[in-house]
Amino acid sequence: MNDTLSRIKAEAERRQAAAATGKSSSQELAQRRHEAAAPLFKAFADVEDSFVRIDVLKEIWPDDYQRRPDRARGLVMGVLGGERCPSGLALHIPGGQASYAVELTWDGKVVYVSSRQTKTAQPQAWKFETPEPWLEAFYLTMATLLEL
Repeated sequence: MNDTLSRIKAEAERRQAAAATGKSSSQELAQRRHEAAAPLFKAFADVEDSFVRIDVLKEIWPDDYQRRPDRARGLVMGVLGGERCPSGLALHIPGGQASYAVELTWDGKVVYVSSRQTKTAQPQAWKFETPEPWLEAFYLTMATLLEL
């Protein structure tokens, strides 16, 4: 094999090894976010069968609220991070959406992010280093939405 072909082959092998390492690393990061988000999913599981207040349903879906699910699980817009390793939830709220997610900083620290986007105001986001205030924000949001 000549020098050019051996260099090309070595480069191809290096790229394959780097891609395999990157895939493994991204899966580990997704698993860390998923594990950090476990308290959120447990809290949501506790209330997912609770009824949503009628006035909230009317604000979110004014034209067809009676055809929408009336349980908390019906407020879920999406699961953040994918179905395999979810790391957060996006929820319908009156006038927009709220989301609760776990992110990792560039240096590997876990950050708990709560955000709110409405049609009439600038998006807002809050970042917490511990899960307690993040979960408190989730509880507060659910308290305003659910029939308790």
